[in-house]
This record gives sequence, C-alpha cells and structure tokens, in this order.
Amino acid sequence: MIRKKKDEPEKLKKQDLKENDVPDQGTDDNLVAEEFPQGEEDLTDLEIAEKEWHQEKEGLLDQVKRKQADIDNLRRISRQEQETAREYALQDFLSRLLPVIDNLERGIESARCDDKIPSSYLEGLEMIRKQMVQLLEQEGVTRIEAEGCKFDPNCHHAVMQEESEENEPGTVLEELQKGYRHKKRILRPAMVKVCRE
Repeated sequence: MIRKKKDEPEKLKKQDLKENDVPDQGTDDNLVAEEFPQGEEDLTDLEIAEKEWHQEKEGLLDQVKRKQADIDNLRRISRQEQETAREYALQDFLSRLLPVIDNLERGIESARCDDKIPSSYLEGLEMIRKQMVQLLEQEGVTRIEAEGCKFDPNCHHAVMQEESEENEPGTVLEELQKGYRHKKRILRPAMVKVCRE
C-alpha cells in the first residue's frame, strides 16, 4: 500500500506529460521560451487580439487622415476657382466694351480735325471718354504700353514690319490699335507695327 502511494505521483506526472506533450527539461523558463516565439512569450490570445486591433486602428486612422487631406485640398482648389471666377467675371463684358472706346476715340480725333464742330461738343466727348477710362481702371483694366517698347508676343500683335535705321530691330514703331490688360490677363493685345530685323 505504501508503495502504491509513492508510485501514484509519478504516474500522474507521466500522464500530465502525455496530455501536454511537453518534455520535462528542468525549468519552467525553458518551457516558456519554446512554446512562444521570442518577444511574445507572455502574450495571451487577448493581448495578441488587442495588438492586432491597435494596428488595424492605426491603419484606419491613417486612411481617415488621408481622406481628410484630400477633402481639404478639394475645398482649397474650389475656393481658388471661385475667387478666380469672381475676379474675372467682368472680363467678357470689358472685352466687348473696348470697341466702343475705340470708336469714341476715333470720333474725338475726327471732331478735332473738323473746324465746324463746336469746342463744347468736343469737350463733352472728352469727358465721356475720360469717365469710361476711369471706370475701366477701377475694374483693374490698364493699357498695354506699345510704342517704343520691345516687341512682346504675349501682349503685342504684329501686323506690319518696317525697316528703320533709328530703331533697333524688334522695336514697336507704331501702335495701330490700343491693347488692354485686365489685372494679369490680356483683354486684347496691342496691334502694332514692328521694326524689321
């Protein structure tokens, strides 16, 4: 009887080994090191799930930040386009107004040449022209300098060339039609005669 009692704990140890399939290597530390990969010895299933959840959360937060940045960029671009559209909303109207000013200036020039037209009539036309020019300037319209300047294909439209010993080649000799700029955009290029190269 006494022998059986002593043998029972040994039988239990052998049965535990069969159930767990872990050989006895002396210490518990060795067992732990072999059961789990290095660095994750102490992690339970819950801790592993929590770690995966944190990684997934970080990935989703990164996606949200990227989408938010895209939305912010779209808003900024839309705002810039609206500002540009507002800034240049009058451009079409101003372009159609330019021939009216041209005709008014031609009328003033012809009135100056005719002695029969009273000076009060000429003064009235000058006042109208001055008011129109002031109105255009208030809207950001400025005249493009041409005569005596170097030819610039961005704001000058050459329709004639002429040789000249007094001027350098590529210099604008004469302005045939005035050009105008609305803020940074060209409303109409100046029509010019250029010194031949």
